[in-house]
Amino acid sequence: MSQSIDRPELSAAEWKLIQDLRALPDEPLRSRVHASLGELLYFFQNPKCQGVGVDGFPCGTPRSSCEDCHSIWDALDKVAERTKKG
Repeated sequence: MSQSIDRPELSAAEWKLIQDLRALPDEPLRSRVHASLGELLYFFQNPKCQGVGVDGFPCGTPRSSCEDCHSIWDALDKVAERTKKG
């Protein structure tokens, strides 16, 4: 019996992300990447610093300084630079 799977409508970038996740080597790297992505998405969805978010609105209930958020953004910029260099 064949099983039909509905494919959600995803952008090309979303499909690439899924393919890249599936291409990761086996444990423990895969688990670490999945956890890190979940944490990163939570950070983006729930900013909690004293500054103003990318949409121009306050970041919510202040739990940390703007410097904490900026240090995370700086680290992400460094990762982006490394990936461009190959």
